[in-house]
Amino acid sequence: VTLAAIGTGHLTGAEPPAARVSAHLRQVQPLAELRVPFTLNRQHIDDVERGARDPDWQPIKDAARTIAFAEDRAIVEGWPAAGITGIKPASPSPPLALSGDVRAYPQAVGRALASLRLGGVGGPYSLLLSADTYTAVNQTSDHGYPIRHHLARMIDGDIIWAPAIDGALLMSARGGDYELHLGQDLSIGYTTHDTNSVELYFTESFTFLVATAEAAVPLTAPPD
Repeated sequence: VTLAAIGTGHLTGAEPPAARVSAHLRQVQPLAELRVPFTLNRQHIDDVERGARDPDWQPIKDAARTIAFAEDRAIVEGWPAAGITGIKPASPSPPLALSGDVRAYPQAVGRALASLRLGGVGGPYSLLLSADTYTAVNQTSDHGYPIRHHLARMIDGDIIWAPAIDGALLMSARGGDYELHLGQDLSIGYTTHDTNSVELYFTESFTFLVATAEAAVPLTAPPD
């Protein structure tokens, strides 16, 4: 894959090569490459060739989870080393605190909704919840009415399990506010092997651009 960068549409000044000539450089966002290695037992691979239906693919699952979490975290929380600002850091809205009482979550989400609407950001909206927050929402009711149902009616959109992030994030799902650019989609590569094992890796390249910073409101995790 030869794609190495994405144009941002911005220019920076540059020293011109001759008199009466103006010069600029087009700014680009480089793609970042992720790689997560894993090792498979050759015996397990051979077992599949012989028809085994219960091979130990746990190393593959662990590596896939690791690279997926890394991508999600870079997009939401940011990855400065790769030039990715991230949805939360880019948002001009101050983070809203989630209460230690899950029954009070609708109040915080309501304030986040008001902030988006006052900023002219339309819906539908999606609510991303960290693993602990998602579990708490699904296990809590207020006077017999599930908190999850209350939140879903408020945002008129999806409540998404997002275990790679911290706290929560309310964002517009109208489209056009964020851009994910893939150079190489998730792929498997080969490193080496011996008589007992095969070393492989997952790899992908991507970058992420924020077009409308005000299209999301971060919510901080409740205190432990």
